[in-house]
Amino acid sequence: MKIYLIRHGQTDWNFQGRFQGREDIPLNEVGIRQAKECGLALKGEMFSAVITSPLSRARRTAEIIAEIISADKVIIEDNITERDFSKVSGMTPKEREKFYASGETDDKEPWDILCNRMTSSLKSYGKQFEDHNVIMVSHGASINSVLSVLSAGKTGTGKILLKNTCINIINYENGKLSLGEYNLSAQEYLILRNLALLNRETTSN
Repeated sequence: MKIYLIRHGQTDWNFQGRFQGREDIPLNEVGIRQAKECGLALKGEMFSAVITSPLSRARRTAEIIAEIISADKVIIEDNITERDFSKVSGMTPKEREKFYASGETDDKEPWDILCNRMTSSLKSYGKQFEDHNVIMVSHGASINSVLSVLSAGKTGTGKILLKNTCINIINYENGKLSLGEYNLSAQEYLILRNLALLNRETTSN
């Protein structure tokens, strides 16, 4: 089965470059539009559930996608919430630079704990739904931790900036996770989806 791990839509803090962490910042108009575009890109595919972080920006993204794809279930999962950035939450890039230059240390959620809770959640839902694909809506730092673990550090944390509502495909088989395509916009996902359909038609003919 496949887990479609999706980042939430844009918020005003995303636009400003602020770390959001556990702050409950809502989607802005761009974020709502992005969620609709993501849902439309996934429409027509079968998903057993949409699972979401409890934070409103993720939950609203999940609700919009679920409505478009006619999903029966939206499940709230605390363990896929965003990393807690604590002291640096809400800071702009310049403010973070000044903070670290001052010699202060932050007290954000330890990276190994973040990785463990995210991968454990993916495996748990992979086991629960087995051969049925699901959507999980989470956050940039949390998703990047998964990409980092599954790519052995080749991508993810410290390597890429994830697009809002990007689609990341995680394969689950026999209790193991593996990384498929990642950081795909709705448009990029549709291109790959259409190419795959074309290849199948060509092969069958």
